[in-house]
Formats: sequence, structure tokens, C-alpha cells
Amino acid sequence: MGKSRFQDLSLVLTALLLAAFLSPQTFAASPSAIEANANRVAAGALENNVLTLHLELREGDWHPWADDGPSLKIDAFGEEGKPLQVPAPLIRVAEGTQIHVTICNLLAAEAVMHGLHEHPGDANDVLRIAPQEVREVKFAAGAPGTYEYWASAGGDMTNTAHGRPYREDSQLGGAFIVDPRGGSPPDRVFVLGLWRSPGVELLGEQIPVINGKSWPYTERLSYAAGETVHWRWVNASDAPHPMHLHGSYYRVDSEGDGESDKTLPPEAREAVVTHALVWGTTMTTTWIPPAGRWLVHCHLLVHTRPNAAGIEAAVGHAHADAAGRSDPMSLLNHMGGMALGITVTGRRAPVPAHGSTQELRLLVRERPAGNGVSAGFGYQIEEGGKKIPQTPGVSGPPLVLERGRPVQIDVVNQLREPTTVHWHGIELESFYDGVAGWDGEPGHLAPMIEPGQTFRVRFTPPRAGTFIYHTHLNDEAQITSGLHGPLIVLEPGAKFDPATDVILLASRGGTDILKSPFLVNGTAEPAALQWRVGQKYRLRLINITASGGATYSLSGPSGLLHWRAIAKDGADLPAAQAVVKDAKQGTLPGETLDFEYQPDQAGELKIEVESSRLKMKVTQRIEVR
Repeated sequence: MGKSRFQDLSLVLTALLLAAFLSPQTFAASPSAIEANANRVAAGALENNVLTLHLELREGDWHPWADDGPSLKIDAFGEEGKPLQVPAPLIRVAEGTQIHVTICNLLAAEAVMHGLHEHPGDANDVLRIAPQEVREVKFAAGAPGTYEYWASAGGDMTNTAHGRPYREDSQLGGAFIVDPRGGSPPDRVFVLGLWRSPGVELLGEQIPVINGKSWPYTERLSYAAGETVHWRWVNASDAPHPMHLHGSYYRVDSEGDGESDKTLPPEAREAVVTHALVWGTTMTTTWIPPAGRWLVHCHLLVHTRPNAAGIEAAVGHAHADAAGRSDPMSLLNHMGGMALGITVTGRRAPVPAHGSTQELRLLVRERPAGNGVSAGFGYQIEEGGKKIPQTPGVSGPPLVLERGRPVQIDVVNQLREPTTVHWHGIELESFYDGVAGWDGEPGHLAPMIEPGQTFRVRFTPPRAGTFIYHTHLNDEAQITSGLHGPLIVLEPGAKFDPATDVILLASRGGTDILKSPFLVNGTAEPAALQWRVGQKYRLRLINITASGGATYSLSGPSGLLHWRAIAKDGADLPAAQAVVKDAKQGTLPGETLDFEYQPDQAGELKIEVESSRLKMKVTQRIEVR
């Protein structure tokens, strides 16, 4: 049952809006303020290979934005005699350590503890703690890995499909790390959290956080170009998070479900720019950062929209000053929520280049209503004086580039509001990455592209693959209104043939998340394809929906067919993963995947793309001759 003690949401959001403009002294910190836990310091006391940890579970005031900003009352864990923390105190020990934990439940509801046992463990091995009760548990740490411990404490569980809390007790999750006996390389631990209001899951107000804070109040990270960076991620929320890194790839080294953790063999470690971290799961990653300023964020727009922080967008009214410093609102006007900002010092190595510069103009224009889709925005590409298409479509046309050939793209904003363009998955100089007020360097920050203005982008694609170009300003409105498109980079000398290079871009046709149509390549009724027996086809799957999964399948009269995996996020798959498999693939926003299929007989096939959350489906028929 939900708890009546929770503050009215509208009052909280009104306070947040005022907080953006009032002085920091307006909101005083509560005596029961919950601290943001950066997961840098392990909890408890370690002596003679025994970790002793005394935990309390009680109510406190959580400040997911500024420490002196508005708060809401939630349940949280803290060490006895110390402040409460979100996420819960970090448990980190070496393999072979014995762990002795006491938990004092100072709440009015029973707490159900998960994960306080030896790992790998059994998800059904839980500890129930009555109100005002103290329980004690002793166990061995178990095998090295990244795990989670968490609790529910009487919060509403009727509006979640995954058996995890989402309201007052939604932040009762913490990281549980077991290092090998010889120690682990230096790393950082990030716990993803999500509070959301009752009602339809996608429409409720949401507070997405990383280590207890929401952008722009999340921690700023700093590295040197070329150093090896290790991260551990724990999704302690009840929602999936496709974690997207700008400007370069990271490698997934292990994956777990909170109870167990599997180190992937070297041949199975993918290079990705977006990786789906579903509820209750973990991953460890390695990144070699290039110089620049970058973001890593969840690619569900509902988890990075400005009003996720309760602050309305102020597009067009926030700019960097002459010294390149961003005013506070410039970091709020197009993003909030689950994001980290990263500064990498050093120099960026040049990309080997060949040939003359390819010169394009990308026109950002208003688009009329049509084919069941409301009016919105759209892209046109102009090369050699020719516009493609003649009028903007619901999805942008393919932007086709060549690996190693420099490109110059003039982005011309013909809208009545500012915009930017992010080259999703492309390794490029930070200034051109598309995040206004953040990308670049002090004194030279990327601007918004104001109405009537042109911004010139230059880069040299270092690899061939399937990528995306899309807005990165007021994303929820602009992306769903049509500001997205496929970006295809070919090998030198290769030609793009839409007859054999099949793009399947899933998107939504408007901002209404329940009623706007689910589209493939900008339409809900794609024309039939004509394929030939013996011809190889490359299927380029792109998910740029706002906040939902898209499942792709290729089938014939007898059911699912088989295709060969080729690439993920534009990067060729390692040989161990470039295998023939069932032709069915789930995706989350921000992911691209390439598959190869060669029909061996004539007949009728079909491609189905289904919105996994809203059960909308687009079918494209194929005639094979």
C-alpha cells in the first residue's frame, strides 16, 4: 500500500521550479538530510578478515538535486550513528572475507532484505525484518563480482511489473562488491536509481538518479586521454536503462543479475556506445577515453528530460557567457536526470583521412501533418544543390558518409526554436558532438543553433557502420517530432544500395506516448520489399523511439528464419558473436544492430517490428523471387 506521508507531487515540482531561480539560501538542509553516496568509501569496519556492519533503515529527507534544494521523504539505509545514504552504503570486501551485518528497522513497515548472503546467491533467500526489530546475519563474501543488496519496505508494488519498489522505498538499493584476493584495478561504482509517481509508468513524474543525484547535480568525472577507466554499474531501479556514451566506445567485461556475475571471455566482449542494463542487473566496463567533454546517460528520454527534474525547459534563454562558462539553466534546458558529465584532458589523435571533403547541408525544417502523423519537424539533406527528400519526412533521410573521408556538414536551423544535432556513435571532436553548453572546452563550448543560424560540423568517420543522427536539445519533443535519421558510413569505394541495404528505423510519430503511432522508417505501413534468391541483404536495425523497446523479427511461412549477426552500434562484432541465430532481436532506444540474410528460395517473408511496451506492431512484407 502507498504511504500517505509522501508530499504532494505538484508542490514538490513547484518548489523545484522556484529553486532554479531563487538563491541557494532559500532551502535549508533538513536535520535528517540523506547524503548522496558516491560509492568511494566502503561501509563498516574490517578487522581480522571480518567485516562488521551495523545498518539502520529509517525515513529521511532526500535531495536528489542541489543539497540545499527541495527534498522529499523516502526510506533509506545508513550506518548506525551516521547519516542515511542514497544509494545504500557500499559493501566492498575481498574474497574470503566473513561478513557480519545487523539491520535495525526503524520504519513502520516490514522490510524485506535481498542480497545479504554469500554470492552467487539465491534470489529467494530473503530476510524479513519487522518494524522496530533488529536482525543479524553472518555469511562469507563469496566469489569475486559486482552484486546488489536491496530492500522493499511496504511501498506500493501494484504498479510495477518487476517486483521492485518504485516510490518511497525505491532507493533502498546498494552495491555489493567482492574483489579478488589480489585486489581489483581502480574503478568507480555507479548505482542507478529511479523514483516515480503512481499512474501509468511512462507518464508519471520520474526522478532518475546516478549515485543519488540527478543531472545537472550528478558528479563530474575527470580523466586523462588514453588512461584505462573501469566502471561498475548496478541498476537498482525497476526500469531498464540503455546507457549511452558519447564520442567513443566502451567494452562490457561482465554482466550479472545482482545475485551472480559472469566475466565474459575476451572473445565475447563487445565494444558498444549503448548497452541495455535492465532492472536489477549489473555490468562492469572498460573505457579508453579520448580528449574532450562527454556525457554518459540513459537513452530513455523520460529519464533525461528536463521536467524529470521538475524544471521546465528554457530553450532559447540560456547561453554560455563570453568566457565559455555555462549559466545554471544552460545545463537544465535540454537535459535532466540520469546523466554524468566527463572531462578528458589531453589531445585527440587525428583520424587518418583520404580524398576531398564531402560537403553537405542538413536543413532542419517544419514538417506538415500527413499519413496519420501530426505536424512536427524534419530533416532534409542538400548535396550539390539537390534536396533529399523534396519535403521533410517523419524520419530523416539516410546520411551516407565514407570511412576516412572528411565531411563538412552545415546544419541550417529553419525552425522557430533552437536545436542541435548529435552524431550518435560517431567518434569525433567533442565540440561537434551536439550537447550545447557542455561539449567543447572552456571558452569554446558548443552553442545551441538558434533559429536562422547555421552551425558547421567537421569530422572524419574512423569506421564503417550503422549510426544515428538526432537532435540533442529538448529531446522528448524534437526527437519524437521527427528530428532523427539513419547515419550510414561505408567502406571506401562502396556504394549505398537501398535495395540490399535495408534500413529499419523504429520511432514514434509524436509526443503523446500512448497515442502517437509506432513507425518504421517514418510510416506505419511500409511498402513491400522485392528480394532475390541468393542475394545477401544487410538489415540495419535502429531504435530511436522515445522510451520503449522495439523487437525485430524476420519470418517465413514456417516461422522464424535465421540471420547472421554482423555489428552492434556500428562496431563489427567479434568472431565469437558474429554467428547465425534466430531472426528475432530486442532493442532499446539508442541501439543499432546489423544482420545479414540471404534467401535461398522464392516465397513470402515478413519483417515485424513491435513496440514491446505498448504492443504496437509494424509489418513489412517481402516478395522473394
